[in-house]
Amino acid sequence: MKAHPRMRSFRLTAVVACALAAPLAWSQTAPAPAAAASAPAAPTIRAELRTALLDAQALINEKKYPEAKAKIQVANALADKTPYETYIITRVTLSIAIAQDDAPSANKLLEQVLQLNATGAWLKPEETLPLMQAVGITHYRVKDYAQSAKWMDRNIEAGGAEKSVKDARIQAYLLSGNLQRGSELINEEIAASEVAKTAPPQTYLEMLAQARNNLKDTAGYTHALELLVQYYPSKDHWRSLINRLWGRTDLATRLQLDVFRLAFYTGTPEESTDYTEYIDFAQKSGFSGEALRVYDQGAAAGQLGTGPSAQAHQKLRAKLVQESEQDRKTLAADMAAALKKPDGLALFNIGLNLVGIQQFDKGLELMEKGIAKGMAKRPEDARLRLAVAYAQAGQTDKALKALASVSGPEGLDALAKYWAWAIRKP
Repeated sequence: MKAHPRMRSFRLTAVVACALAAPLAWSQTAPAPAAAASAPAAPTIRAELRTALLDAQALINEKKYPEAKAKIQVANALADKTPYETYIITRVTLSIAIAQDDAPSANKLLEQVLQLNATGAWLKPEETLPLMQAVGITHYRVKDYAQSAKWMDRNIEAGGAEKSVKDARIQAYLLSGNLQRGSELINEEIAASEVAKTAPPQTYLEMLAQARNNLKDTAGYTHALELLVQYYPSKDHWRSLINRLWGRTDLATRLQLDVFRLAFYTGTPEESTDYTEYIDFAQKSGFSGEALRVYDQGAAAGQLGTGPSAQAHQKLRAKLVQESEQDRKTLAADMAAALKKPDGLALFNIGLNLVGIQQFDKGLELMEKGIAKGMAKRPEDARLRLAVAYAQAGQTDKALKALASVSGPEGLDALAKYWAWAIRKP
């Protein structure tokens, strides 16, 4: 787990689904609603035009689009068409454009339909939204994402609330390169989920993380990763968040061993270097027993003691065994000396070393006594490590209570927060 984060990118997942076109229906004579005495007379279309359009619709259903276009030409050739007849012809032509993914024509034709409908009001409100959606998806399919996003915007501005439209709009903005707008829309959906007390969709959070990372928005990227860990605490999400913690320029060197402990508690190690780096930090910090335990974990996982580095690894283990044995031999004398000191740090560290070899009862007792004795330097660090020791011992309630009192700069706040999440949702 290197101090330089291994950036894991999130793949954009398409979640677009909608009908290709709204149903088309017309009649030769449409009766006026009985409840609307003041409504204008219902429009009609001529029989020859109706026949051509019905033939065109049948050919569309059979996916015979060139033949359907020929019928449209026949309809367009009729002279003296009424606005309503022009509207119906345009709607059928729009259906063909959508079916053929002819985005430029679909765009132009729907604009014409809406313009004609502005005076005639023939298009029902429930038909308008699917048409906007369909044209938006047509642009999406031909990768004209900016235009797709505009039609999805118009759908929602006209009252649309379909999740598929919202999903497609977010995707379209992100794929068009407008990461800022896409992120804003995702944040709106996340806020709505929080109000409803439901988990935001994982795909939204992953897309938000990628967008903010691509925008080099460190705070926004971190927040997205934090949401992923809170709602979907997978190994990959934890690893990405811990890598972000490693990447903090203000992370104190003295807290790096605590980051390794969090990484291993959440099960994120993947490579032999994750183990060897942890071992190196623990050994240099005076916790050879903990380092030996981590080595044996790595060996059991097949990451240490094999391959070209097997001999070097075996020498490392032998040294750790020697150091751990020496710590055991001097334990009584070290404890007696620590008890005489006015500061509790030495006693605390002896306890922490015992916790590192999973002698929890004695280790926790000494750590608690060390804190009770008082520490002149960085008592917040000690409270964090006591909370971690409680968690490793399975005493989660005590761990969470201790973490609630931990705060500080240089990564301490983040470590306390992340440990609390890890304990609740490991």
